[in-house]
Amino acid sequence: MEMQEVPEAPEAEDKAKGAGEAKKEEKAEALEEADRGHYSSLLVPTEEVYAEAIHTSKPRQELSGNTRLYRVICVCLSVICLILLMTVVVLGLKLQARSAACSSSYKVCNEMLCMEYIKNTRAACEQCPRGWTPLDKHCYYLSTLRLTWDESLKNCTKSGGTLAVITNQKVQNYLTDRGYLDYWIGLKQQPSGWEWVDKNMLGKSYWTTRPGDGDCALLKSRDPANKNWIKSPCRGASYYICQIEY
Repeated sequence: MEMQEVPEAPEAEDKAKGAGEAKKEEKAEALEEADRGHYSSLLVPTEEVYAEAIHTSKPRQELSGNTRLYRVICVCLSVICLILLMTVVVLGLKLQARSAACSSSYKVCNEMLCMEYIKNTRAACEQCPRGWTPLDKHCYYLSTLRLTWDESLKNCTKSGGTLAVITNQKVQNYLTDRGYLDYWIGLKQQPSGWEWVDKNMLGKSYWTTRPGDGDCALLKSRDPANKNWIKSPCRGASYYICQIEY
């Protein structure tokens, strides 16, 4: 008697198919996970990549060397500036000591002080005091104060000088060009005639065509230099010109 094959139950067949499909899904997931890991390794640099990048960058020693060089340059520049500053200070002190003999005030640099320094150092009063102008071994001062002729002479004497004595065309032109007002000069009429304050009699003169009347001489600097002296009463107030020798 022949045995007939018994067909498998439908449930067993479904289980077999489910197991096969589960294995396929597991393999697919494993492959997908492996692919993600490989892709992540490409996106995120590893420590070895960072280390390689650091080793290929500029060495720190070179940067430190440049910093030291900059510091040395800064120190050198600072030293040079300090030397220049000290030089300026020393020169300023020397200039101040030299000019102590002749103060900016016209009353200070008197004749005795100048002679003393010229004798000892031969360097004093080589330049005129501030406010005075030099010409041919003389310093001239044009006042901004109006006084009588006698008061003007007294002020000039206090400064170690006297009223201006004009003996040549050069001095006449110079004082005319420097001024812009009427100034007393050291010329006064005496019983013997017109006499300078240094006791010399008048030689070359520069009177105007109509000098007027008076016993003292004024220089009118606004007029031409060849003729700009006038005669005026000595008691009148006017500006004046002092002179000192150096």
